[in-house]
Amino acid sequence: MEKINGISRIIMEYLESDKQLQFPQFLTMISLDNDEATELKIAKEFLFHSHSDLDKRLALEYFYINRCHPELIYFIEHNNHSSNELNREAAKLYQFMLDLRNGKPTHKIRVISKSISPPNHPELKCLKYFLNMEIDVNVYHYDRIGYYINKVQNKLRQIDNPLYINFFKQRMQLIMFTYYWKRNELILARKHAYEALQMPHHVKQKAQLHLDLALSYIYEDFESSFYHIEEALYLAKCLQDHDTLDKISNYTYPFICANFGRIDGVTTNDPIEAAHLEIVKGNHQQAKEMLEKLSISTPFAQYYLGLATKNHHYFIHSYQQFMEIRNDHFLRNYLLELQKACIYRKIW
Repeated sequence: MEKINGISRIIMEYLESDKQLQFPQFLTMISLDNDEATELKIAKEFLFHSHSDLDKRLALEYFYINRCHPELIYFIEHNNHSSNELNREAAKLYQFMLDLRNGKPTHKIRVISKSISPPNHPELKCLKYFLNMEIDVNVYHYDRIGYYINKVQNKLRQIDNPLYINFFKQRMQLIMFTYYWKRNELILARKHAYEALQMPHHVKQKAQLHLDLALSYIYEDFESSFYHIEEALYLAKCLQDHDTLDKISNYTYPFICANFGRIDGVTTNDPIEAAHLEIVKGNHQQAKEMLEKLSISTPFAQYYLGLATKNHHYFIHSYQQFMEIRNDHFLRNYLLELQKACIYRKIW
């Protein structure tokens, strides 16, 4: 805390000087002497004090990619009231992206966003393309991503702010990871993920990326999956990110442990993964009862019911969900392998 207070004095000195420091230069300066978790705290303070229109727009992307939603909401509101048209238009696009993350119906956002035609400015055009990609990812239309990636790459050449270019390239790496992961093209998916992990200034997103990478190794070996869980856990603890910590302890870790049959001492508050653990233990009736009590059934819940009851109707429904609705080749293939493994290990 003392270090942060010391930085506060530095921030005020720069903001009150004749030559005001812009956010890109400030971020470079603090990244030299601080880890990414500390950098995020200091950067937040700088952005809340800055009066620059450019900094206020950069704040939108910085907090979006770092999944800092309270801060993002603040700057959306702040930019909505800006006298700068670029700031107002950017705020609209980020509001749509935040609405998607918060579960607002995708079709409503798609309809409303189509009526938004931002000025012909490369920064705003990139954001509109990213919004379109977020919409498609939300409805599992992964094949459309390549079309927009090419358009973003063309617009990036017209942007003269290096920090914006860096932020948008991060976004592209993350989207391409998802694109190839869901197509079950794991070598390409991991290539984009590891490139994203080497890029700076998105530490909260890196924790989530490590969790996704952990899941990408469920065909292969426990050690690789567990390595990425440990990396995510370290970052989440540094950030005091309770949502990610909860996801690790109640979903990702028990799921991977159950997948590899390493279930001694493993517990979870997630009823679906709790049932998964019981299936691995051989307690099929208990797992069946747990899953049948659920008010909402997911494709995984359907699949685990198939394992617990040996009823192929549940398998078929689960496959349809992953392939026909979610277009997820990776998980569909995983479920096929899991079914084979269960038969081989005589879990049935």
